[in-house]
Amino acid sequence: MPFDQEEFLRLITDHYEFCHRVYWNDLPISRALLGGWPEIPPEVLAGLQKNDGAVNLIRNLPYPEFSRDRQYSSFTPLLMFDTQVIDYRLDYVQESIVCDELESKPEPFTTLDPPLPASCVCIARCYSRNGYFVVVDTEDGYVYWGDPNGEHDEPEPELKKTLERFEDDDVNDWRVYGVNVYTPADFFALCKHRFREMRWIGTGHWYISAVRMNIDSDNFGFERGHDVMVGLLREAGWPGDGEGRDWDPAKFHALLENARW
Repeated sequence: MPFDQEEFLRLITDHYEFCHRVYWNDLPISRALLGGWPEIPPEVLAGLQKNDGAVNLIRNLPYPEFSRDRQYSSFTPLLMFDTQVIDYRLDYVQESIVCDELESKPEPFTTLDPPLPASCVCIARCYSRNGYFVVVDTEDGYVYWGDPNGEHDEPEPELKKTLERFEDDDVNDWRVYGVNVYTPADFFALCKHRFREMRWIGTGHWYISAVRMNIDSDNFGFERGHDVMVGLLREAGWPGDGEGRDWDPAKFHALLENARW
């Protein structure tokens, strides 16, 4: 499907505002000025060898305002379990683009340099093997949500079959193993749903407790303390209106501080 940048920016901004209300501790969400972020000139992105569509998207993404201080800026908020938002405005991200170590680049590790095709933008990634990576392709319009271990716990969506076109394609080999494919609307709706059903619980912008999909919802206690947090969230009025409103985050955190684990 064709990529609709305006619609994608609307969806990702809406989701960041949801995160802001639910577990990002009210971090403000900043939107790019007309013409894109001046802190991200196109030449800074040259090391990723992106096409014009991908560069334009990066320069217009919204970002949660955490810290520009080099001491703390690498601790960007989590989008999902152990998976940080990539803020291309930050010095350390721009320096990682020209770094010789492929593992340090702001993209999933693929053994290629650059790691991703020219049309692809990584919006979030893990810096270990425990989380995920999230990539949007400005050519086909899809979101690619991947597990770096090649074993995604989410059910395969219908669009998974579109990956057949990348078989025996070394440049796109990263899409084939442990990666699910979604429309942007379906991807962000699914992420919200995981929070609503309390399979994902954020207690701050740096911590999300998550129960993988291969564990039954009746066994949330599999992740230590997760079942306790489920009860505390309900006591605080979760899920409210389903969009992060009409519940009591302050009460949840007060209950959390006094919880018995």
